[in-house]
Order: sequence, then C-alpha cells, then structure tokens
Amino acid sequence: MTSADFRGSGGLTLLEIIVTIAITSVVMGTIVTFMDRVIHFKGTADTIQKFEKIEDAFEVLYRENIRDVEENCHGWTDDGCKALVVLPSRDTSDTSGTKLLIATRSDAVVSAFREANCTLTGESPLYHATCTDGYGFDYTFATTNEHSAGSVYLNGYNRTPYSVTITAGGNTSMTDTWSSGHIDSEYMVRSQEKLLTVARAMKSYHLSRLTIEAVSNPCSPQGGLASNDDILVPWIWQATGDHAGEKCFGTITGRCGCNGFDGTFWSTDGTRNMTNTNTISGFLASITAGSAYRTDGFGNPLTIGLITRADGTPVASAPPVPSPKWTWSGVLPPYGGTVGVMAGARWIYSKRVIYPQ
Repeated sequence: MTSADFRGSGGLTLLEIIVTIAITSVVMGTIVTFMDRVIHFKGTADTIQKFEKIEDAFEVLYRENIRDVEENCHGWTDDGCKALVVLPSRDTSDTSGTKLLIATRSDAVVSAFREANCTLTGESPLYHATCTDGYGFDYTFATTNEHSAGSVYLNGYNRTPYSVTITAGGNTSMTDTWSSGHIDSEYMVRSQEKLLTVARAMKSYHLSRLTIEAVSNPCSPQGGLASNDDILVPWIWQATGDHAGEKCFGTITGRCGCNGFDGTFWSTDGTRNMTNTNTISGFLASITAGSAYRTDGFGNPLTIGLITRADGTPVASAPPVPSPKWTWSGVLPPYGGTVGVMAGARWIYSKRVIYPQ
C-alpha cells in the first residue's frame, strides 16, 4: 500500500486532513477578524453615544447651577454659592488629564454624569469625575476659558465661550469638542431681559412716586410739596428706605415739607446709591421686582446704581430730604440710574435708566 492510499480512521486521506485544517484556519482567521471589527465598530458607536451623553451632562450642569444661584444666592460671589462653577474644570492634581472637577449641589447633574458612564467620587458640592469610552478606557479632557469658583461668569458678555475637547482613550483619533457658545447666547438673552425688567421697574417706581406727590399730595398742614418741587426730587431714592410708598408728610415751613422723612424713609447714607448684597433684596422688593432679579441671566450678582452720571459712575452723596425750594448740588435733573454687572469696579454690561420728570 502506497502513502497516497493511506487513510485516517475517519476515512480521510492525509492530504484531505491538511486541506481541512487549512480551510478551518482561514475561516477562523476570518471570524476573528470579523469579530475584531464588530468589537471595534461597537466601541466606536458606544463612544459616539457617550460623547453625546457627556455633552448633555455639561448642559444640565450649566442650567442647574445657574438655577441654584438664582434661587438661593446673590450671585457666584455670595458665600452661599462661591463653591459652585458653571461648567467642569480640569483636575490639576491629575496629570493624565482624565479627571474633571464638578462643583454642584444638584442631584440631576450627578445623575446626568453617571448616565454618561462617568464615575464620581467626593461629595456635594465638589466631585471628581472620570468617564469611560466605548472601548473601556478613560476619556481625556482639555478645557479653555474655565469659570473660577467665587468669581463672576463673563464668558457670555466677552463672547469667549468655555470649551472642552474630549478624546477617547481607546481610540485617540476619536475626539469631540463641546462649546458653551450656544447656551451662552441663550442666557445672554435672559440676562438682557432681566436687566431691562429691573430698569423698567425702577422707572415705574419713580414715576409712580412722582405722580402721587405732584398730583395727590400737594402742600398741606400735613406736609407735601409744591408740584414744581416734586418734579425735581429723585424719588427713586426712597426705595432704599423701609417705607417705599409712604407719602411726603410733616411740615417744614408754612404748609409744606417732608420733615417726617427720617433715615428709615430717606437714607442719608450715600453708599446706598450702589446696591450690594445687604441692600439689594430690600430695594428689589420696594420696586416690586422680586428676589429673582438679584442676579443677571448668568447668575452674576446684579449691581444697581440708583442715581448715576451718564458714564455710570455713582453720585457719592445722598440727595437731601425733599423740602420746599428743593435743590441738590450732587447732580442736576433729569436723573438717571444704571443696572448691570460689574467686575473690577467697572461695568461689564449695563442698561441706562432715565427717570421721567
């Protein structure tokens, strides 16, 4: 019997066995290659999906933190909110670039990042976050124009949006850059609306007080001024006192005057011309604007100059108590005020109010 006639126990020749093994190897190689591609495609698809979820989490953080500041604080610099920031920052203690710092008190934010396959350590209000891509590796992050805790957020006004570039650890050719530009624009509109609302409320308050004094509270034994005196008085100033709507009363000379207007009605403190954390809530209540207007649309503390010059600088002295033949050397009518956001003792963005006379 020749070797060509040799058959295995299964009835196959040696050549047939070799061919079968070769075919099996090719098929197995094809299957392995196919599986590698399937795994790669799945990793790519999962990574893209997680990019989107991380972006969603950034937006939730932005909205929730601004809402928190608006409802609970007088801006980012207020003691109650100075630990919060609008968007994540790089964790500088981590040289790998895979960790973010997230400062928030919102459970919705925590849930959004966990849904994006991010692991959060720490506790409210400061978390360290690492996020895993579709290949099972950590993303790396590179950020620009970060918002610092305890400072005003000016990116929307300066048109310098925050941005973060996210790179997949399992495939560094996969990157995604998210920018706050679109949401900054949305909140800029909110900010303009809020400032305009406060400006209108100031103007309305002044006009209402002027009308009451000039029309229904003339000179009498109980007080009141002649209408030509009334139109010279910056009645907006009374909104800094504790009796915002009280009519002029108490005679000074003859039948006219407002000598009942002591410090609780008409402050002699010139520093009240610029509202601050201690006075803004009371002032907003006086002009019926409400505490939601303590901040602009970005959660920055709102500054209100009741009586300012055209360039927005405040008049340092308090206007004197309304009286007959009323005059004030501080500034001449028509009076104006300024509403806006300040940083470094200058207006970053503001609205001018001209009071009617």
